[in-house]
Amino acid sequence: MAAVAVIGPATIDRVVQGCTQVCQCGGVVTYAGLTFANLGLDTRVLTNIAAANRSMLAFLQQSGIGVHIGESPDTTRFVNFVDGDQRQQEVPSRAAPIGAGQLEPVLLGVEHVHLGPLAPGDLCSELLEAFGADIRVSLDIQGYVRQVEDDRVIPGISTDLLAALQSADLVKASLDELELVLVHFGQTLVQLMRDCAIAEWVVTDGSRGGWIMDPAGRRTEFAADHIGQLVDPTGAGDVFFAAYLVARLHRRDKVESAASFAAALAARQVAGLFIKGSTLQLEDGPFDG
Repeated sequence: MAAVAVIGPATIDRVVQGCTQVCQCGGVVTYAGLTFANLGLDTRVLTNIAAANRSMLAFLQQSGIGVHIGESPDTTRFVNFVDGDQRQQEVPSRAAPIGAGQLEPVLLGVEHVHLGPLAPGDLCSELLEAFGADIRVSLDIQGYVRQVEDDRVIPGISTDLLAALQSADLVKASLDELELVLVHFGQTLVQLMRDCAIAEWVVTDGSRGGWIMDPAGRRTEFAADHIGQLVDPTGAGDVFFAAYLVARLHRRDKVESAASFAAALAARQVAGLFIKGSTLQLEDGPFDG
């Protein structure tokens, strides 16, 4: 069985959508971790959370995921204000950065590492240089194109972005994130991919689908699957990218079929039919504690 390690902060999320709100587990380690595990990969996650909140990840262990937790004085907390495809975020607290010294037990037998930072500083700079040539690295860049000011998440480029891109083989960004990156570097996407030796760059654009670029400039577009009813888009991008990676890296599917498979699973997520909210839901107490 292929093994993957997902690295990033597990979060306690309050999702506010219209007149309703729920408190649930979140983060790339949650949504991508469950996707990898549900699709048959030997999955480990590495995250830092406060000792008082460790029990919140029991559901990952119950799904067969190896959970590695580092010490932190606090847990990362997000407030997500959701309106259709649009989302505004606040970050009342953040966990300690994940360091390279935490990697050894997680990487044993792993050939694929999936990096899921949510804000600058979630991963120590040294960690980005710790992966050998025998490990494929996939990266969701969202944590490197955000800044946190007065607890609010706003666009902004992290000083670690270039190092993160240089460590990665496959990268995902939303269309807005990609535009921010290209303006920052003053390059075309093909130039940036060649400079950083990136094999594939996945671009998502919500209900409009997206596309995948290779270093030769070949662009493969994909459509979003039809959604009968939008329940919650939270985690859909994580599910999409994880499903794409399973199909592309582990099943060796072609780009077109991998994107189609991932789009179908992401649509199920948005419709509340894949990783169900009831699985992730927490009592209100951990958010405030």
